[in-house]
Amino acid sequence: MATNKPLQIGQLLINEGMITEAQLAEALEVQKKDKRKVGEILIDRKFVTENQVLTVIARIYQLPFVSLSQVRIEERVFGVIPFETLKKLKVFPIEATDQSITIAINDPLDVSALQEIQYNCGLQVKPVLAGNKDIMESLERHAESFQAARSMAPAKDVKTEIAPVISLVESLIALAIKERVSDIHLEPMVDKLRVRFRIDGVLYEKTPIAKDLERKVLTRIKILSGMDVAESRRPQDGRMLLPLQYSDYDVRVSTLPDIMGENMVMRLLDKSFTKFSLDTLGMDVHEIELIKKLIRRPYGMILVTGPTGAGKTTTLYSMINTLNQPCRNIITVEDPVEYKIPGVNQTLINVKAGYTFATAIRQMLRHDPNVIMVGEIRDMETAETAIRAALTGHLVLSTLHTNTAAGAIMRLLDMKIEPFLIQSSVIAVIAQRLVRRLCTHCKKEYVPSEEIIRSLKDFGSEIPANVTLAAPVGCEQCFDTGYSGRVAVYELLPVNEEVKRLILKSPSEADITKAAVARGMKTLRLAGLEKALSKVTTLEEIMGITFMEKE
Repeated sequence: MATNKPLQIGQLLINEGMITEAQLAEALEVQKKDKRKVGEILIDRKFVTENQVLTVIARIYQLPFVSLSQVRIEERVFGVIPFETLKKLKVFPIEATDQSITIAINDPLDVSALQEIQYNCGLQVKPVLAGNKDIMESLERHAESFQAARSMAPAKDVKTEIAPVISLVESLIALAIKERVSDIHLEPMVDKLRVRFRIDGVLYEKTPIAKDLERKVLTRIKILSGMDVAESRRPQDGRMLLPLQYSDYDVRVSTLPDIMGENMVMRLLDKSFTKFSLDTLGMDVHEIELIKKLIRRPYGMILVTGPTGAGKTTTLYSMINTLNQPCRNIITVEDPVEYKIPGVNQTLINVKAGYTFATAIRQMLRHDPNVIMVGEIRDMETAETAIRAALTGHLVLSTLHTNTAAGAIMRLLDMKIEPFLIQSSVIAVIAQRLVRRLCTHCKKEYVPSEEIIRSLKDFGSEIPANVTLAAPVGCEQCFDTGYSGRVAVYELLPVNEEVKRLILKSPSEADITKAAVARGMKTLRLAGLEKALSKVTTLEEIMGITFMEKE
């Protein structure tokens, strides 16, 4: 018997004259001992019938209450969901359309059952209430119909129509997870649905989906992501529910109308990847020690800069993980919260509700934080609020979209932040990029040509004699891409006394970079060159991400 609202249901039963207050009190006393639902106890004590309780539950949850013996069951529902699944979940299908299926269920709060049905058939589930005995008897009564539908698979059966779609979507997700895909792109074209996988930051075209399956595939993903299947003229965002074998993954789905139909992107986030560590990011020993020293400062601001997709959030999370101890109160404000870190208080902005980054920082300061992480500084208000938090005894970590470390200082100046506030609050800036890591199973070493060696000298570093580099090949281990994973390249700029003096003198970006390099800072190009010379990545990868930073 279904319900977890004993007092509300009990009071309604009393109001209807079905039970007395003494009977409800007796049922609640029994519930304290055996933890059964109050409806079950009332029925077991013969104070009320199951149908009477279901009628009240239907009223509470605004669901239809049906008697399956009096409902016409559509023949095509017998082939939609496996009979064994229906028996396990104790539900019964009544009718189905191309987009939805009506299911009789005894417990409207059994969300996991409704989700399993939805994933199993790819249709939107519409629940109605029925008695448990009624459901089980109906399953037995129609058992032969279910078996016949499974063996015959008639052409007009809903399951027959959607089975290829179910299999297609499941296999697409399974393949993406296997190949370490971060994003699945589904793009409508004239004669097909184009499929592309983003692996280690690069898009690879995969086998396309037939045009006649396009709408069904997108509809199924929309249903699983909680989107409006009937809406295709405006962008939508959703979150997909995956079966248990993929429970470590969170899939965020977004749609965008275009001239050919609906463009869909599915972002796969590995929730098991929560052991963020500075030691695994790609920094050298000196950089790791310097950052550990900086983040243990009691106050000040550390900025991480780079374009979208440069791994800035991962770097911030690694800093947070290093600081995450019971003696520190750490609060973050993000857009969105990508990974949950145990022991850290995480919140996300809601611009429509007026909860912006700047508003969040002001609220966070009332919660006695030691460390504040701000997902991104986008405007002058957020910058000023974050800086003042750093000046009042808090360590503030945040990001900016600039190409270089020195560029972050210039961006704050461009935001009209007073130079003395910048030089008093910012203690370091980290610029970074992500490059693909060569597959260790198939990479091939080679001796570069004289032309390449001359280009290496432009990086501003001495090139060792008999230098060798490495190139991608491709094998089963890396799915023939030649690369496996990514590694970050860093430019770490501590705001020392020389940089502080420059900030007060309206400097150029080149002035700040020159001063930092004189004190030992490695530029992105130089740090990248070291990665190429150590054969972690290729020279082409480094040239691709640092071509704008040539000194």
